Amino acid sequence: MDAGGVRAIVLDIEGTTSSIAFVKEQLFPFARSRIPAYVRDHESELQDILDQIRRIEGNEQLDTSQLIDVLLRWMTEDRKITPLKALQGIIWKQGFDSGELRAHIYEDATRALRRWHERGLGLYVYSSGSVAAQKLLFAHTQQGDLTPLFSGYFDTTTGSKLEAASYTKIAAAIALPVDAILFLSDHPGEIQAAAAAGMQGILVDREAAAPLDGDAGAIGTFDEVALPEAPPQARIGGPGAYIALTPDTVGRYLAGRDEIAARLGGTPAQWMTREVGDGNLNLVFIVEGPAGSVVVKQALPYVRLVGESWPLPLSRSHFEHLALVEQARWAKPFVPVVYHADSAMALIVIEYLAEHVVLRKGLIRGIRYPNFGQHLGTFLARMLYFTSDLHLSAVVKRRLLADFLGNSAMCRISEDLIFDEPYFSAPMNRHTSPQLDALTSVLRRDTPLKLAVQEMKWCFQNCAEALVHGDLHTGSVMVTDLDTRVIDPEFAFYGPMGFDIGALIGNLLMAYLSQPGHERVPGERRSHQAYLLAQAQILWDTFSASFAQLWRRSVAGASGGSIYQPRLNVDAPDLLPMAIDTRLRAVWEHALGFAGSKMIRRIVGLAHVEDFESIADPDVRAACEGNVLRLARDLLLNRGDYQDMSRVIDAAKGYA
Repeated sequence: MDAGGVRAIVLDIEGTTSSIAFVKEQLFPFARSRIPAYVRDHESELQDILDQIRRIEGNEQLDTSQLIDVLLRWMTEDRKITPLKALQGIIWKQGFDSGELRAHIYEDATRALRRWHERGLGLYVYSSGSVAAQKLLFAHTQQGDLTPLFSGYFDTTTGSKLEAASYTKIAAAIALPVDAILFLSDHPGEIQAAAAAGMQGILVDREAAAPLDGDAGAIGTFDEVALPEAPPQARIGGPGAYIALTPDTVGRYLAGRDEIAARLGGTPAQWMTREVGDGNLNLVFIVEGPAGSVVVKQALPYVRLVGESWPLPLSRSHFEHLALVEQARWAKPFVPVVYHADSAMALIVIEYLAEHVVLRKGLIRGIRYPNFGQHLGTFLARMLYFTSDLHLSAVVKRRLLADFLGNSAMCRISEDLIFDEPYFSAPMNRHTSPQLDALTSVLRRDTPLKLAVQEMKWCFQNCAEALVHGDLHTGSVMVTDLDTRVIDPEFAFYGPMGFDIGALIGNLLMAYLSQPGHERVPGERRSHQAYLLAQAQILWDTFSASFAQLWRRSVAGASGGSIYQPRLNVDAPDLLPMAIDTRLRAVWEHALGFAGSKMIRRIVGLAHVEDFESIADPDVRAACEGNVLRLARDLLLNRGDYQDMSRVIDAAKGYA
């Protein structure tokens, strides 16, 4: 059957890519036989799932035996219900890991998946089984691990497979027009729902020798799916084939994306492209056309600052896209718009902020932006509140946490460069020498400092409190007098709330201490220094006030997440203000520790900052940098003594 204009394919599993017999005769019996013992042995670990079952059944008093009975009844009824699917996925994992289970995939499906992947089509799964179960199945097939062929997975948390809205959501997540997506399923109702959303659909009927009633919309095998050849320009850099773009090839890539081409206007011959990436990791292109402009950001398979000797996974672009989607959900005014994402090409196409400048560059030039402290405080409050247990249920929060667990390579960079390498003679370390030689040597022998830094590393690795940007500094903020946007969240992960806050505070303190190096005459930057400290104060004040307001508003509306639930306040009206104060105090102390850690690494580690690098006189630069190191040590070792930002500001003035 012909399917035109297809750029991505979404597939059902049971009866479509895998036989119903495998699911019914192997997977389901395997789970059913093990559910009773597994629930009894792991009841405490399954509390969230069991509580969901109680809520669905409308009976909070169900005991363990009754819960098991419900699960078995749901299996008998073939219920497509999230807690059951989650538990089945856990049990199936044991079977796949032990080798007791090996997934059946039709040979024609495997052939087609590989063929489509090679053609550059994005492949996705939409099944009633959990995402975890889907990945398990395709990772343990009789034909080997097929997961590298897929770009993403969707389950019933997206919505019912019989509702058109679910397919609209999938199209939005894939970032393609809905009519450019083909859905394959053995369920006529699912095909109808996809069609109602505007998605192309083909019914898969593997039992019939010919399409039912001569239905031209049904196939018996994947070999019958006929996809027209894509034009060469649409295949350049298409999903499944990574190619590092150049200014000469970016236009050809974008020309194959109709929505981007329309945004640029005119013809590719009229587009102007320039590469502007000045960061440590990626390629960044600005493409301007007669009607508009975009930015194309593409990950390289290595650290650009170092070269191919330091490989880096391209998947960081995928996590950056995920982070931008979450940031737009909760703090839309402060992030750029995403127009397109291509996980195989490791790139995103985003809004070109033509009127904005990098905050760091503006501050170095002595320019004052009146709103950035307030804007960043608001951004941080919204992101850290709405992605935490204060707003999310435990189930949703853990699912989001799992979505970002794969960004481990980027976390490892932070762990090494921030918390470890500055404190020994790492090969890529550097500092202003010989001026800072003695101070650097003392730092590496400073046991109390190393202990404090390792405690911050412990927090970094173990406090999965909220979704954090992971690399939020004045170089990843774009500003005008009226607008502030946060960019480049490729380091995003679930971590401590104080990490991003501390990074920004640390960067503002460094900007403050660098100012003497940018003076033409002594004292001319004093008012600018006062402005920088005032913005640091505004940032923290705005964050803490906005965070507390969101928390209070949630409680007043009888909503809230899984921690400090409103029902706890009924008999303890003082709990809420005490909880807010306690949490903000913990965030504050962590922020100071991370600020100190970030400041030290920018002076004696691998990646330095322009605030100091642009100071030509090494003696002047070293004097400024030495003040940074001394203040950073103070913040790390004495963070419990600094009760508020005003005391940090007073301390900073003492080191200027």
